[in-house]
Amino acid sequence: MSRLARIPTQDFDRDVTAVAMDDRFILVGQVDGKLSAVYHKNGVSVFSAKISDNEITAVCCEEQDEDDNPIFYAGDIEGNLYTVNKKGKVLATARLQARKGKIHTIVNRNKYSIYAYTSGGNTSFSHATTDFRKGNFSTASANYSFDGDGTFHKKKGAGDYNVIQYDGRTPSKVVATCAIEFGKKVKNFEQVFAYAVIDEEYENLIEEGTAENAIIVFNDSSKKIRTLEFKSPVKQVMSCRHHEGDAETDKIYILLWNGMLYKCTGAMLMDPNVTNDALDLKVAVIEEDDEDEDDDKGEYKGFCVFGKKICIYGNDGLFTADVKDD
Repeated sequence: MSRLARIPTQDFDRDVTAVAMDDRFILVGQVDGKLSAVYHKNGVSVFSAKISDNEITAVCCEEQDEDDNPIFYAGDIEGNLYTVNKKGKVLATARLQARKGKIHTIVNRNKYSIYAYTSGGNTSFSHATTDFRKGNFSTASANYSFDGDGTFHKKKGAGDYNVIQYDGRTPSKVVATCAIEFGKKVKNFEQVFAYAVIDEEYENLIEEGTAENAIIVFNDSSKKIRTLEFKSPVKQVMSCRHHEGDAETDKIYILLWNGMLYKCTGAMLMDPNVTNDALDLKVAVIEEDDEDEDDDKGEYKGFCVFGKKICIYGNDGLFTADVKDD
């Protein structure tokens, strides 16, 4: 089992609001508008630059950039998008209309092309290193809702709280995740989408202990495969099924509000013939000097996993761990 530890810098001991990774870099957004990158091999700083006057809410590493010219993306709470190079220089910017909501997720689309997911839907962008050309806006990813008793609706406004769909291969800043859906097969694996509550009022239910602790798993026909029960609400889900190169692996990671991070094989999770008890669901990481797998670890705000590295952030800062093979 992997052990969490701080990277050797005090720059991220607090105020971390977004994290992403690729095969070399950990990209970190902070509440003061600062964007930083470190090498995850040794924690050495690559750059640190204040790119915005607002909180950074989403970050993303370009998947198809050149080794000698790494490219990074960031979005802030006011809907501004930034493309940044390895020197911390902003190469291009774009802005989403305020009515479309704050940016929760940035997803690679093609080389130097991205999707920006907000509470209102998603917008495509191309030529992100030059003139950041805005493409189509779709509300399809925001047409969901969730009730206080755990009922999930594939219709906006039907439930008590707004829900968005996000691509599980990318880290996302959300309040809680209520469902997972396996989509169509792309390359070696079926896609993994997650459905997340984005209304901050839902945190009240979590703090009161009345929020739903289960997550529903659907197939590509929206038929329920199973419901997984946990000791705490699910915060965020990530899939490694469609990561680039050697980072591609059939593992789904599930972070709970109490700080526990679990992993499970996707093929088992999506197979209706595999019972919940037969799943290889297990704890992925523990904190340093902590042998109690079921203890409350405190509040984490999100995580990212890529290749052989896990990164988790919360009120106490940024922690990393190496992925251990089963």
